[in-house]
Amino acid sequence: MKKGLLFALLAGVLLNGVFAHDWFAALGETKAYNSGDNVPVYVYSTHHLFVGESIPDRRGNTFYVLQNNTLVDTRVTAAPDEALKVLKASFTLPSGASSIVVVNRNPSFSAITTSGSYRSGTKVTLKALGLTVSKASYSEGWCKIYVNPASNDSSFSKPLGLPLEIVPVTNPADIALGKAAVFKVLLNGQALPNAGISATYKKYKPNEEDAWAVKDIKTDARGQVSINIPNTRDARDLWIVKAAHTRAAGNNPNYDEENFTSLVSFNVTK
Repeated sequence: MKKGLLFALLAGVLLNGVFAHDWFAALGETKAYNSGDNVPVYVYSTHHLFVGESIPDRRGNTFYVLQNNTLVDTRVTAAPDEALKVLKASFTLPSGASSIVVVNRNPSFSAITTSGSYRSGTKVTLKALGLTVSKASYSEGWCKIYVNPASNDSSFSKPLGLPLEIVPVTNPADIALGKAAVFKVLLNGQALPNAGISATYKKYKPNEEDAWAVKDIKTDARGQVSINIPNTRDARDLWIVKAAHTRAAGNNPNYDEENFTSLVSFNVTK
């Protein structure tokens, strides 16, 4: 697949605002990978973060591997893991260099009808079924997973051109216990102020719903946010950071609002 096609296809990880589940992806292990290693990636749909509850549909998720911000021609396979209740993907790392895995949950359309029921579909398709829609939404999102980040590698800071995108300002290789990690949120390539941000790690209250270690914080006027990594042993772990943004869709005949979600996933090892 050519690089230009990647940006055309990266139009979707999505988190629909009407769904109670959190969708995200992360590595299966906190470790460095060598060339030729099999890299496992888990895709979750869950109320209890990092605890699988509902296996995402393989057809609704697409996977890409990048090195030096260039698409790598490597095959990613995925299948349900019934024991863990996740979609488990894996690929062979073509080299031990820094890589980014992008997981795309394909776009979806949902609506609330005037009777109060929730239905999947656009205004046009639901109207054809004889339903009247009070509100319709388009949802999409993305998750970027950093594999083998290196202090001398700058590809982490280069946007991929996604409609909503979290870009680390602090190199994921340098994120450490007891220090602040800075991230920037872009909407259509421009800094997005006042974006809602949440963050958590795998060992943080895994059996509780809505187990975000950091929540209810916003990006500043530059679209940046600083997250303090706790100086505790448990925080040396798998982390995810999430941004969300909703905007009116204008006169679009199919839906009234657009819901965007962007996530980054990385290991804190220092």
